[in-house]
Amino acid sequence: MNIFRRLKLQFRPPKLSDPDFGQLLFMYISNYPERSYWECEWLFPPTNTVISIGLPGDESGPLPESRQWHLDLIPRFPSILELAKPKLEDVFESQLNKTLPANIFTAVKLAGFAVEDPRANPVEWDIAFETIGENWLGITIPFIGDEPQDPEIDTDRSSYAAPE
Repeated sequence: MNIFRRLKLQFRPPKLSDPDFGQLLFMYISNYPERSYWECEWLFPPTNTVISIGLPGDESGPLPESRQWHLDLIPRFPSILELAKPKLEDVFESQLNKTLPANIFTAVKLAGFAVEDPRANPVEWDIAFETIGENWLGITIPFIGDEPQDPEIDTDRSSYAAPE
């Protein structure tokens, strides 16, 4: 790809209107074009809240597998929450000295999902939450397949790119 094309992708990224996800913006990664992706703020049906997602793909659009992986989150969401809940409980106890409420959405809001390569087996992905209230935390729980990993905790709200 010539330099002018790469510069255009970086400084005037393509946009798409998607019937399921809304407005998508292409994020071109010049050093690793294969890691480029489309990002958007999606009104996630199970929570009826706006979340951030990144859909791997190239400048022609998201990979079909990426679209399907994200759409499959909708029916899987209750089981995803059950898998993530013990990790959230650990964070609340260790970082906030609190117990996670039974209705977790009184203490956190869903911030987003990300997937590395939806074609991989097992798929590496994550779910992100933000705490509600005076003690803000960004909590990202990575998964390998359906196995939650140790949470990544961010205490600097300005570095967290979740939608409002």
